[in-house]
Amino acid sequence: MAAHKPVEWVQAVITRFDEQLPIKVGHQNTHTKVSIEHNKECLINISKYKFSLVISGLTTILKNVNNMRIYGDTSEKNLYLSQLIILDTLEKCLAGQSKDCLRLDETMLVKQLLPEICHFIHTYREGHQHAAELRASASAVLFSLSCNNFNAVFSRISTRLQELTVCSEDNVDVHDIELMQYINVDCSKLKRLLQETVLKFRALKKPAQLAVINSLEKAFWNWVENYPDEFTMLYQRPQADMAEAAEKLFDLVDSFAESAKRKAAVWPLQIILLILCPEITHTISKDTVEDSKANKKLFMDSLRKALAGQGGNKQLMESSAIACVKLCKASTYINWEDHSTIFLLVQSIVMDLKALLFNPAKSFWRGTGSQNADVELMVDCFVSCFRINPHNNQHFKVCLAASSPSTFHFVLVNSLHRIITNSHLDWWPKIDAVYCYSKDLRFMFSDTLNRVIQGPGTHAPLRMTTSLTFKGKMTPSLKFKEKATDLDTRSYKCLLLALVKLIHADPKLMLHNPVKQSPEMQSSTAELITGLVQLVPLTNTTQLSQEAMEALLVLHQPETIELWNPDAPIETFWDISSQVLFLICRKLIGQQMVNGTEVLKWLREILICRNKFLLKNKECATKGGGIPICRQAQTKLEVCLYMFLWSPDTEAVLVAMSCFRHLCEEADIRSAADEVPVQNILPNYATFSELASVSNMMGTGRSTLQKRVMALLRRIEHPTPGNIEAWEDTHAKWEQATKQILNFPKNKADDGQQEWINMTGFLCALGGVCLQQRSTPGPATYSPPMGPMSERKPSMISMGPCEVSNPMAIATSCSYSASSETPVSRFLDRLLALLVCGHDRVGLHVRTNVKDLLGLELSPALYPMLFNKLRNSIGKFFDTQGPVPINDTNTQFVEQTIAIMKNLLDNHTDGSSEHLGQASIETMMLNLVRYVRILGNVVHAIQIKTKLCQLVEVMMERRDDLSFCQEMKFRNKMVEYLTDWVMGTSNQAADDDIKCLTRDLDQASMEAVVSLLAGLPLQPEEGDGVELMEAKSQLFLKYFTLFMNLLNDCSEVEDEGQAVGGRKRGMSRRLASLRHCTVLAMSNLLNANVDSGLMHSIGLGYHKDLQTRATFMEVLTKILQQGTEFDTLAETVLADRFERLVELVTMMGDQGELPIAMALANVVPGSQWDELARVLVTLFDSRHLLYQLLWNMFSKEVELADSMQTLFRGNSLASKIMTFCFKVYGAAYLQKLLEPLLRGVITTPDHISFEVDPTRLEQGENLEDNQRNLLQITERFFQAIIGSSSEFPPQLRSVCHCLYQATCHSLLNKATVKEKKENKKAFPGNGGILSFLFYLDSLFALQETFFQKLSSALKNILSTYYDLF
Repeated sequence: MAAHKPVEWVQAVITRFDEQLPIKVGHQNTHTKVSIEHNKECLINISKYKFSLVISGLTTILKNVNNMRIYGDTSEKNLYLSQLIILDTLEKCLAGQSKDCLRLDETMLVKQLLPEICHFIHTYREGHQHAAELRASASAVLFSLSCNNFNAVFSRISTRLQELTVCSEDNVDVHDIELMQYINVDCSKLKRLLQETVLKFRALKKPAQLAVINSLEKAFWNWVENYPDEFTMLYQRPQADMAEAAEKLFDLVDSFAESAKRKAAVWPLQIILLILCPEITHTISKDTVEDSKANKKLFMDSLRKALAGQGGNKQLMESSAIACVKLCKASTYINWEDHSTIFLLVQSIVMDLKALLFNPAKSFWRGTGSQNADVELMVDCFVSCFRINPHNNQHFKVCLAASSPSTFHFVLVNSLHRIITNSHLDWWPKIDAVYCYSKDLRFMFSDTLNRVIQGPGTHAPLRMTTSLTFKGKMTPSLKFKEKATDLDTRSYKCLLLALVKLIHADPKLMLHNPVKQSPEMQSSTAELITGLVQLVPLTNTTQLSQEAMEALLVLHQPETIELWNPDAPIETFWDISSQVLFLICRKLIGQQMVNGTEVLKWLREILICRNKFLLKNKECATKGGGIPICRQAQTKLEVCLYMFLWSPDTEAVLVAMSCFRHLCEEADIRSAADEVPVQNILPNYATFSELASVSNMMGTGRSTLQKRVMALLRRIEHPTPGNIEAWEDTHAKWEQATKQILNFPKNKADDGQQEWINMTGFLCALGGVCLQQRSTPGPATYSPPMGPMSERKPSMISMGPCEVSNPMAIATSCSYSASSETPVSRFLDRLLALLVCGHDRVGLHVRTNVKDLLGLELSPALYPMLFNKLRNSIGKFFDTQGPVPINDTNTQFVEQTIAIMKNLLDNHTDGSSEHLGQASIETMMLNLVRYVRILGNVVHAIQIKTKLCQLVEVMMERRDDLSFCQEMKFRNKMVEYLTDWVMGTSNQAADDDIKCLTRDLDQASMEAVVSLLAGLPLQPEEGDGVELMEAKSQLFLKYFTLFMNLLNDCSEVEDEGQAVGGRKRGMSRRLASLRHCTVLAMSNLLNANVDSGLMHSIGLGYHKDLQTRATFMEVLTKILQQGTEFDTLAETVLADRFERLVELVTMMGDQGELPIAMALANVVPGSQWDELARVLVTLFDSRHLLYQLLWNMFSKEVELADSMQTLFRGNSLASKIMTFCFKVYGAAYLQKLLEPLLRGVITTPDHISFEVDPTRLEQGENLEDNQRNLLQITERFFQAIIGSSSEFPPQLRSVCHCLYQATCHSLLNKATVKEKKENKKAFPGNGGILSFLFYLDSLFALQETFFQKLSSALKNILSTYYDLF
């Protein structure tokens, strides 16, 4: 299109530019701003080739915008922004106009554009909010316009001058004359203006003459400042025609200045006209001059006298000061090496001029309203004096003096700023000549900052974070005045703004510390930078805040950071820059900045500068980076970026995401310097990188962007102080926002609602990682080395014993340890309460969003906690005695739970499979079905039942990821409940809509039943008094009959549908899927229960009804396709199954390991070890594998023992197995061996005692006799035991031998060489005695009644033996 129809294409671009102006689109966002900038660039480029088309189109747009009617502050602001955009585009197009542009364009420019531009300049409204900016922008357009189209503008000025020469009115319009102030003027153009003025000045009225005088003066400075080389050349090669025009005008103006008032008005122009006459300036510097030049010399003499105050006229003194400043200023554009006589004139007045302007005792003041002009005059004088003689520093000292007015300080700072920013002539001195005043300027900054911060209506000051490397404190200077009024506070704000701009212009000026030591340099730099940081959050001085950010950004440039402390740049960088991050992020986290997004953008630039500096010093990048403030800053930065992710401002979210890129870059640099993995520094490096990559999604909608952010937050694996603090701070703000929404819904804007939704999603997505924190976090510190996952403490989730009781009863299991105390748990409790929010205005909005966020954005790590809370909440419906409470709130909660569970199970996010099985959902599902089945058959109830059936189907699809404690029993119960809904109301419903709903319920129920019956053996209820196989057969018949009835019903409806048209036929088409599901259910039922179901179903193959026989054949075909095993019909099926189970449990590996048995030992709770020991010993002994079981169990027990003294002392499975073996295999042997001996002890005469404790001897007993009696009875026991070795049971021989081998083998492997030598003979004895003592313990347990009469002495003997070993 651009090639074939250029005009149409250019017009299309202009139209698009017009349509995207703020006045047309309203509120601007990042996307519209970028689009407008793109359109501007496009038009500017097009204007180089189609200048007339573009300028004409923009002029038309500007005219239309100016004529628009607006209402309200917002519309006015959008109008102002639109006008600025158009004017800026015009100015750039005109600036790029080709010199050889056709003159035909000039007519169009004069007729269309120039009047519109003049409108902005002429209609300037003093004090209007945007008038100054619009006038400045329009002036820039006029300046660019006059570059190549000077004749058009000059013609307008000349025409107006001509009109005014014949005008008789006193009040005349001089606006067009004032245009010469804003046009581009070179030497030839200025000459034309002077010549035109000379011709018409005398005929003008006084107002017009004053307007000409004022405008020509400004036109002169436009020429000097834009073409300084031409002015310099004027003094090297004087131009006669320029001097002639200037001299003539001087004479005309001189004759106009009849009174002192008129002299005061014309002196500034007269000095300029003299400057344009180099030869005259040379002449009047002599003692005698010719008559034609006498008035010029007289003028200079009058100027000197008035400046010195000799005339007594205040107006003339003030005018002389202005004229002398202009003389000094103009002289700076002439090189001193030219030795021009103008410098003689300057030297003759400069001392008196400085004495007048910089007099602390009497400030120069021309009256109310002239303060800005006075300051500007003083700045011009200050800068000119510096450029004339930079080593004359008297006025520096005056401006820095404690007794000087604050205006002097302001002039000093602005003068220095101009010296820095406007120094394009080679002979002008540079700012480094005043670096010696750096200390005084820093004091001025600190004092002014304190006055502004402590002034009324300002933000509370930030406190400087304590550094490890220095203890610098902000001590306000006592050099300046202490008390400030409100007016002074405003002036101090202006001074502070100027100081900040000065820092921005040249940070070296404030950082210069030639003689200070390293700690002092670092302290002064920290004081300066921290002071600037305090200005960033100021809300009532936006310009000051913006300038402070710019200054800090310049201070963070790599080459400037080196100047913070040249002796230790890296250490100083970490200390000071970390404080900047910490303080700014703390304010951003507290949402104490109205321009938070802009500050975040600036913070991103700071991070970029930091990384550039670190990259420049990558070899020693981490030197000094281990101080606490660095870790604290890192944590606060993470918290800040996390919390901006839930902002309703899409631009803020994208900026925060892009900042993560720079976090990763810093981690890369630090990891390379320390040669450690990057994950040690930034544990969530991978997720941060992904967040950064998504930040390029400029065109993404707010909802889509949030979903992407939540998905990435769910992938964060490692808890850090940053993400934990971010979650907790967000949770606190979320609680406040929730109360605000519920209590004051009208006061909450759309952004507030969206922010609440984003916060809720953020808390759901990031909540999982908070479960992994080891304890409640203290102060925000960042410790990078987190270690690999294998070495880190697992999740706080502490699973209790799984449900082992009746799953149909209310069970309490799978709970979190102290979960009710964690913030995450409280958050989930709050969300569950909001699921049934009944607020009139926002209830539906809250319920819908909470349901969606819980189901779609919840971190998988929170699934178990949510399951348990849902289970407990629904379980409370059944806790009360009597009927279940059916009400709208409970029904709503059940419905919401069904939707959440379905979304969770449908959501195959990363990590969901891992966490789904950590909590059982059996009880919850059963309670859901119990509640729903008593709701009745109203429309809403049918819809809930349908959704529940769909949930069951999804549950079975995720069966492998879920954990079931009693799966078969649970599935049987679910089948029982769901089949009750099949054909429950479909035949009785009269309304066709309800019939459709009930058929949908039939369909959903059967699809759920199909998934439940897959591989499900039927299990009848216990306690029916009927044989198991008979009960199973009856249950099969019940379901099979139901399914057959459903098939018959489908057939009948289909027949009716063929006979009746309309909706009946439409409903019949929905039954094909239902019939298919029913056949599948019958196939699954028969497939898993062939033994009990084939006898009931086989007869259908011979049924007289053809369709019934066809159905049976279809079912039979499907079970054959599924590969049903008919060997289950055998009579020994149960025995065969148990045999296979025994083989599985006793399975042994190639190295003798027992994987199943050892796995059972690891997972079975300690309370069930006695039963497990009995089962394992019985099974392995029946397979002659008892030794292998004992070896595995004993070896593991010895391996886990801390020392030999604690061996088999614990309540372990190995000790349980040993005890059971002795009980089972040794009871008869022990009774036969010890019963005679013990009876002998019991029947011992009373005078024979075995007590050997002297403190327990009874009267008449002898200790030596008792010891002898004890030795005799012990010898008798010992000999009897030794003599019965041939009768010792072989199973117990295996136990003892295995215990001996396992103990010796494992303990010797653990022991040192010395220990092996010392204990070599101890192992066999200890093993044998331990076995025997366990043996005796077992006997005592078996023969408790028999040993009730056992003497205390023998008991003490046995316990003594046990304690010895």
